[in-house]
Amino acid sequence: MAIQPFKVYDGGYKEGEIQLRIGNGGAGQTGLIGDLANNFIKYQVQVEKSKPFKIAWYESDTTYSIQYLDEEITDIGVTYNYHAEKVAVDNGIAKPEITYAFRDHFLLIGPKDDPAKIENAGSVEQMFTRLYTQAQATVNKPGAVRFLSRFDKSATNIQESDLWIRIGQVPWATSYTTWYHQYIAFPLEALTAAALLGEYTLTDFGTYLHLPHELRDKIKIFKKGSDDEKDPLLLPAHSLIGTKAKNMDMAEAFNKWLKNDGKSVVEAFRLPGEDVQVYDRAP
Repeated sequence: MAIQPFKVYDGGYKEGEIQLRIGNGGAGQTGLIGDLANNFIKYQVQVEKSKPFKIAWYESDTTYSIQYLDEEITDIGVTYNYHAEKVAVDNGIAKPEITYAFRDHFLLIGPKDDPAKIENAGSVEQMFTRLYTQAQATVNKPGAVRFLSRFDKSATNIQESDLWIRIGQVPWATSYTTWYHQYIAFPLEALTAAALLGEYTLTDFGTYLHLPHELRDKIKIFKKGSDDEKDPLLLPAHSLIGTKAKNMDMAEAFNKWLKNDGKSVVEAFRLPGEDVQVYDRAP
């Protein structure tokens, strides 16, 4: 069965054919991809004098966003992992010209009562060390400490795995680690599960703000990424154009717009009912 777009945007014109297909996960769920799509359509129609057209968003994490480029399902993949992006370019899946789209930030969150006592542990690596120690010490005990992993090859899963490896641990390896909860889901669904189950997890700021307040009240942010390029919790998003893109001209026009007018759309983006800037513009 052919993979269908999750949403289609028309810039308010209600007409035209799909001329661009974008793959992304978290920023699609929050609505940023939709805002970018609608504003780009308006720009093309009003400034470049093109006919109205539509943009399709395909829900996909970083691994599948790149796979969809290779399979000609999408024209652009907005992805979050430098190494995966480099492999895509080296293997001829994506064009070498990668556009820095915007900055999101990882969050280490957990139950408000902080059973692992990580709040004052220091760096994120020290927090993961304490998580590991307390999770091991409380296995099969009341109030056991658990960590929820998306375990889905997403950028979040890749970064979370890197943080475990930094402290010399691989909780997903055999024998099975009962406190390491493998929960394969998209960002919002995974964060919802962590909040309801009282588990620690790695998520991103956009997804956190998209979580309903009644669930947000159950969790606490213990560490948030900065814009420092060396910060392991910085989540940079890049726009890759597939070498097999059906509408190469439109894809290239989108990335060019993204580097200019698109930055203002990123900064202005807000979630409904929130007056908080979600994403930072690309440098």
